[in-house]
Amino acid sequence: MAEKPGNGGGDKKPGERLGVREIARRVGVAPMTVSRVLSNPDMVSAETRAKVLQAIEEAGFVPNRLASSMRGNGRMIGTVVPPLINSGIAEQVQGMSDECHEGGYSMLLVQGEFTQEAEEQAIRTLLGWRPAGMILQSFVQSETARALLLSSGAPVVEISEIKGRKPLDMVVGVSNFETAYAMTMHLAAKGYKRIGFVSTPIHGNDRLQQRRTGYHAALAELGFDNFGDMEVEVPITAQGGAEALVTLTERHADIDAIFFSSDTLAVGAIQECHRRRWPVPERIAIAGYGDMDLAAQLVPSLTTVKVNRYEMGRRAVRQLLARLSGDAKVPTITSLGFEIVDRESA
Repeated sequence: MAEKPGNGGGDKKPGERLGVREIARRVGVAPMTVSRVLSNPDMVSAETRAKVLQAIEEAGFVPNRLASSMRGNGRMIGTVVPPLINSGIAEQVQGMSDECHEGGYSMLLVQGEFTQEAEEQAIRTLLGWRPAGMILQSFVQSETARALLLSSGAPVVEISEIKGRKPLDMVVGVSNFETAYAMTMHLAAKGYKRIGFVSTPIHGNDRLQQRRTGYHAALAELGFDNFGDMEVEVPITAQGGAEALVTLTERHADIDAIFFSSDTLAVGAIQECHRRRWPVPERIAIAGYGDMDLAAQLVPSLTTVKVNRYEMGRRAVRQLLARLSGDAKVPTITSLGFEIVDRESA
């Protein structure tokens, strides 16, 4: 019987996990050659290596790291996180770690970025260890990554925006649209009319995209002017917040409030105001997002959106463990809510 063209002589069935032998058969090499491409690529010729890697990519093959190192007991939760310089992400990871420990699971962390390429690579790496479940710190962007996760058969929790997009499996979080909308309306209710917005880079980050959309929606409802140059994207550092303050106040001398998408940025802005001897909120009001520990201790104390990131991490693991135990009633969407904390800076 003639082999079907374009599939190396075999079709991958839904949910089927291809192994080294199948990849070797498709390329026409020995299984050891495929193993060497994965572990010691310099030992394989460039031409053969390229063929093997192409077959791996086309087949959606994920190498089993446990098979080449040690056999696990299946009690491991994997997570992909953005850089931990974000204090909110660090709080989530701590919550996840504590809940895993109490549930008798270990946690494997792989760092990724908010790009499809980095996301795919991080998920491939993590799935190679065959975790019992996966927690991702945002919605999965890449269709390839989504297909990999679905074919793995492991339950997945995305810690992300809870509205506007169907989760891959389960989602735990808040409506970032509603949090930003509420903070913008809160500032307007206190009399501020020229409200700027500062965030870290938004591309690929569904939570920040929704915060900006919520900010825009509030301004539109209030009838306030919404100029694009009243928004700035900067790195998530205190220095970034300071530079954003300078940029916006130089562009708009009459700007009277700035809503920062992170407390870290807001702290930097308040420190810059101190350096310039600008009274806060008399010269300009500052609001943040996250309610980090330092927020209440600043002078002036920081008005911010309180989101329980630590509990998000714990709840995400709890959802996974419930699913793994066979609980059929685990909710698809879990909202933890938020609070506008009104302090002295606005």
